[in-house]
Amino acid sequence: MARPERKDADYFPFYAKDGRTLFILEDKYGCKGTGFFTNVLRFLTLQPDHHFCIKNEADKLYFFSKTKCDEVSGMDMLNIMTKTCKIHSDLWVTYEVIVSEDLLTSLKDAYRNRINSIITIDEIVVFYAGNSQEEGVSYAGNSQEEGVSDTGKPQRKLKESKVKKEGKFLPPSSDELKDYCRKRQNQINPETFIDFYTAKGWMVGKNKMKDWKAAVRTWEQRDTGAKHEDPYAKSL
Repeated sequence: MARPERKDADYFPFYAKDGRTLFILEDKYGCKGTGFFTNVLRFLTLQPDHHFCIKNEADKLYFFSKTKCDEVSGMDMLNIMTKTCKIHSDLWVTYEVIVSEDLLTSLKDAYRNRINSIITIDEIVVFYAGNSQEEGVSYAGNSQEEGVSDTGKPQRKLKESKVKKEGKFLPPSSDELKDYCRKRQNQINPETFIDFYTAKGWMVGKNKMKDWKAAVRTWEQRDTGAKHEDPYAKSL
């Protein structure tokens, strides 16, 4: 059974052999550089979709509070991490978005058994590039802690932006499927539906699914979900 959709992680790999970035930070800032480096990666690991924008002043204050660093030193170290490619250069320079492609790569194993895959740098770029063209749109969209909801669930929008641009199919989240089944007032078990098609690679017969809502409606019509058959494939 696939794990529920989740977009953060509990840990990140930390290798004993220091790399170029850590060496430079420690050489210039000593233990302060070591602490900031690890705190940034810890912070990003816990963020939804593992990135954070500090263009908003409140988010900037929050970020440096969490990483236990003053803003002057922290901004200098972030610029160093950009020059060594530990932080994505274009996203940082253009939008003040902190994201590490190395970190995303190291976290892929944590997503191996999840319904959702880890976000990519391209998806993050598409989201912020798209928002930069809309007047009055904040770049922040950072999730808050302690039960405060995020602004518009940006991590979902990141993937939707990429998907719409490329015309690719995006599987529904558990909440989306539950909401749709509730509106349809059907008896479909959302978890059964997701587990079934996840196991099949979201294939409809021999073709990739294009519309999950159509598949839901087909399950309603044929009422075969309990038999673990592919009701949509029968209509091909």
